[in-house]
Amino acid sequence: MKKNAILLIILMLVICCKKNNDNDMVKKKYLKSSTISVDFPDTVFIGRGYDGKINYQNGLDTVTTKLLDIKRLRFIEYGFLKTTTINYDYKYLKKNMIDTFTSETNRTIPLYNISFNKLGVNFIDGIITDQVRIDTIMLHDGIMQPRTRIITDEFRVTKKVLVIKDRTKK
Repeated sequence: MKKNAILLIILMLVICCKKNNDNDMVKKKYLKSSTISVDFPDTVFIGRGYDGKINYQNGLDTVTTKLLDIKRLRFIEYGFLKTTTINYDYKYLKKNMIDTFTSETNRTIPLYNISFNKLGVNFIDGIITDQVRIDTIMLHDGIMQPRTRIITDEFRVTKKVLVIKDRTKK
């Protein structure tokens, strides 16, 4: 009887440890599953508007790839500011964003008519917020009740842009 109890305890420890390792690997894989690239000109003329896009892929794609799914509503936006320096923290950036673009698909965030009014090195600096709202119904205290789970990921995205004069204009 004692041997069976000891074997049972050892077996439970092995199974529990195995599950923890699997969860750690899932977390690491999830963190590495995001890719972001900015498709915007490196050099632009002062005062002229330019379009671009942010190519975006995130681990939340495993939850849903549709933006307008009724049970799993997904919202992706890029809030940003234009600046000549990026020597500030995340909190300052969130507080001072001047504009926001929302995604067209789960893979693309368009950038429209961005212009700069200072010569030299400028930055488009912002935060992508990817949010999924999952609506479910669960049994709670013997009653079926609606529940909502919200998962949010945020990523800082910065693009360096050189602003020059258009020498063809006088």
